[in-house]
Amino acid sequence: MADATPYFGIAPFVLGMTRELARAAAGKPDSVESTPDDDGFAVETWFYDGGEIELEFDPAPDAKLESITAWSAKTTVNGVAIIGAEVADLQRLAKEADIHDLALTDDFADSGQCWQSEQHGLMFWAAKGKVVNMTIFPRFDDSGEEPQWPE
Repeated sequence: MADATPYFGIAPFVLGMTRELARAAAGKPDSVESTPDDDGFAVETWFYDGGEIELEFDPAPDAKLESITAWSAKTTVNGVAIIGAEVADLQRLAKEADIHDLALTDDFADSGQCWQSEQHGLMFWAAKGKVVNMTIFPRFDDSGEEPQWPE
């Protein structure tokens, strides 16, 4: 079981680490994909543990780890299992994990729902009534432009 730490990471991965450090921590990724983001820029995604962990980097050679997405129910947040839970239990589980600002930000009906905690840099995706993944983002400066990487 891996515990996710908001604004920090999921061991052995830490937000802000380089590709070289990620490779040193966990070895070669199972696979790597490059896809355009919403602005048309490429995002490089590394997959580990059979796709249960995704790491996202900008395409720049010196890019830092921008986000970590977990798909496994074995990944907890502050010791609380949320992935795989019923959406009806999401608010209660978030409070148990000391996340008190979780809010539904997008509802795409049958396609799914996006729940976010701005205070903790977390996003949960739910589909068909279940939480299917969680993404951890870095803290940003007051302008919202510059990531503040963990020390």
